[in-house]
Amino acid sequence: MAENGAAPDLLVSGFELVAERGWGDFSFVALAARSGVPLVEVYAQLPGRGALLRALNRRVDAAMLAFDPAELEGLPPRDRAFELLMRRFDALGPFRAGLRRLAREAPGEPCAVLLTALRLDRSMAWLQDALGLRRYGLRARVARGALGAAYMQTLRVWFGDESADLARTMAELDKQLRRVEPFAGLREARAAPPAAAGGVGEIPEPA
Repeated sequence: MAENGAAPDLLVSGFELVAERGWGDFSFVALAARSGVPLVEVYAQLPGRGALLRALNRRVDAAMLAFDPAELEGLPPRDRAFELLMRRFDALGPFRAGLRRLAREAPGEPCAVLLTALRLDRSMAWLQDALGLRRYGLRARVARGALGAAYMQTLRVWFGDESADLARTMAELDKQLRRVEPFAGLREARAAPPAAAGGVGEIPEPA
């Protein structure tokens, strides 16, 4: 049960359970008991295990996109990509143990892997938009794959990076973005990101 009257965060509690039990033994009844939320309300928010991954992805997408354009003004495209992707890693912090357990079980959970892959492609499309990159067509899809590969390779380092400043993660992300820069379209990005709002609420699904 949440303390001080704060509403329980079902997403955080859910990934705590994944860390303890694994993806295969995850239980919504256990999530309701842990959080003090009625099971019917848990169902309303998270109607299936896949909803945990979708909700997490929307949360970290929102963190990535809630930037002040002035903070990125004048930065090279690769540096802008670095700043936005690090926002994702910062937002993933409370879910690290559960994601680490899920990653270990990934070969035996193809549905979870597929859901994650599909959502990552959509997230990288939003990143392309934020960076002023082309989002449609074959070249854009190749670029999106390159950005996703850089992110996933960095994620492997992030799993073991317990430092407060995520220094290892930052170093790896910088290395990976430099590696994929020719393929990710970063040299073609506009000099400044679009003048987006400084906060993100509901994120519409890209076409």
